[in-house]
Parts: sequence; structure tokens; C-alpha cells
Amino acid sequence: MTRCRAARNDTGSAISELVILIVVFFGFILAVVFAGRLTTGSARVEAAARSAARTISIARDPETAQAAAEAQAAEMVARGSAICATWDFRPVIDPEPEPDVVTVDITCTADLSELSVIEVPGSLSYSASADEVLDVHREGP
Repeated sequence: MTRCRAARNDTGSAISELVILIVVFFGFILAVVFAGRLTTGSARVEAAARSAARTISIARDPETAQAAAEAQAAEMVARGSAICATWDFRPVIDPEPEPDVVTVDITCTADLSELSVIEVPGSLSYSASADEVLDVHREGP
């Protein structure tokens, strides 16, 4: 005759499984938030470069429009925030090709420890470049 073995005592295992599941779930959510903020920073820098190049290209005087384009780009990337702690803005008006071309290069450095909810050491650099042709149909001075 074969005897049945007594089942193991599983008392309390559901609570420990739930705790582990909650920790994994919140870790996943924090990773998604962190990845989203990184993507947002990259998109902001690209949009700011395109917008600044367009602002310079449609201005009556492209040389004087550079300051306005820089201020506009700084607002778009939220300069001074965790997404763009430090930045470099370089507009170049190249008269060599016909018609003239405006190139704007923007580089932002994001502070990863402030960007995420969890502690992530280091920093990340975003770079974007945009080219626009000077508007030849704009009004004269």
C-alpha cells in the first residue's frame, strides 16, 4: 500500500510573491519613465535646431536674427533644466552654395541623476543639426 505524502505548507507565499511582483512592476514603470524622458530630450533638441534654422532663414537680416533664434531654442529645450543642463548653440550662414544655407548645431548635456526618478549616475549628450535655405523671396530692407 502506498501512502500519500502530506502537501507542503504554503502559508504566506502569496504575500511574498505579491511583494516581489510589485517591486518588479514599479521598476519597470520607472524604466519606462526614464526612457520616455530621454526620448523627449532628444526630440526637443532636434525641434529646437529646426526651428532656430527656420527663424534665421526667413528673417530680413539673418545676422541679427541669430540672437532671437538662440532665445527661442533655449526656451524649447528648457535650458537649465535636467533635460538640458548645459548647452552649445552654433548658427552658421554659409554663402558658398547658391542659395545661401543656414546651419544650426545644438548640443545639450542632460544630467541623468536629475532626469530620472531612480538614481542614475552620469550625463548624456544630445546633438542635433538642421539646415535651411535662406528665403530668397523675403522682402528687402
